[in-house]
Amino acid sequence: MAAVDAVDGRGPRTTAAPTTGLVLAGIALAASVLPWTGGTPVVAVPGVDGSVVGLVLGAGAALVFSLRRHGTVDRRLGAPVAGVLSLSLFGYALYQLMRPAIGTDVVPAVGIGLPVAALAGLGAAAVAVADYDAIADDAFWGRVKGFTVALAIGGGAFIGLFVGQLFALPLYPPDTALEYSVVTTIGYLGSVGFVVLYLRGRRLSFDYVDVSVPSARDLLVAAGGLFCLLLLLGTVTTLIQQLGLPSSESRIQQQAMENPTLALSLVALSILVIAPVEELAYRNVVQKYLYEWFTERSAVVLGAAVFAAVHFSQYQNANPLATLTTLTVIFFLSLLLGYVYYRTENLVVPILVHGAFNALQFLAVYFQATGQIPAA
Repeated sequence: MAAVDAVDGRGPRTTAAPTTGLVLAGIALAASVLPWTGGTPVVAVPGVDGSVVGLVLGAGAALVFSLRRHGTVDRRLGAPVAGVLSLSLFGYALYQLMRPAIGTDVVPAVGIGLPVAALAGLGAAAVAVADYDAIADDAFWGRVKGFTVALAIGGGAFIGLFVGQLFALPLYPPDTALEYSVVTTIGYLGSVGFVVLYLRGRRLSFDYVDVSVPSARDLLVAAGGLFCLLLLLGTVTTLIQQLGLPSSESRIQQQAMENPTLALSLVALSILVIAPVEELAYRNVVQKYLYEWFTERSAVVLGAAVFAAVHFSQYQNANPLATLTTLTVIFFLSLLLGYVYYRTENLVVPILVHGAFNALQFLAVYFQATGQIPAA
């Protein structure tokens, strides 16, 4: 079996990236035969419940990845073509999800084929980038392992939170704002416990935690980061409203609207508990772990993806588009927090930004719930 070029057609040879791309494109191709949504397809073919456009794009990507795998097409041509086809499949899946819901109250019906095809297409596009960059086989599999472990670490921190809350609920039923605060704090201590286990498991000292007194530059970055977060949230919210896209409120926001006193408690919790623990887990642990396998900027992006993924249950909605819209917003907000950590290498800075941002949001919820300001 021939191996494909990795550098210039004559240098080191790799097969991992195009082979993985072929598998992912094949999965997307197969998923395009399965049901996608209840909406009318752009191109309809009798007997095909999925997407003909998805079939064509998936088949095209699979063909190009196959040619790359056997060295028939040079990476400088094949990888971009495969990447564009794969990304187009992902984009088309999003379009099919959004099309029946934009500007209406319609909840799109989603079959198994659409999310599988979308994720496989996105993964194949990422693999095409690795192929174009001539990532060697061992480095490629190292990155796959690195991102998989990062997802597991992020999931572990979330499970720690869940276990902590399960332990606290029988002792402190959250009937009042104070009891809710106790349960939340104990829950986040579960996440801290997971981080401690992670550090001990890797034989890392607590010096691994990047905490120091913020410099004047750090405080300036924090102020700028908070301003950018608020600006980004306002811009994205306006865009969502203009497009007529649905969005999802977190369960915490819903509870705070029903109990304004809880909203005030969450202002303090955001600064003292939620932001410090989440930044410790998802910036200082997940993002910093990703530094070992990826460039720092790539690690910021992937860390933001992990952060958004673990918030799925909090924003899960009967309307899948509402959940996706909100998780996309969280991804971009997390991207900015990750960049702040990357620039300062001081965990205190994103903690300040995250805590202040959440606190302002819960203050807004309090004023809205008490009728002191009109609803947005």
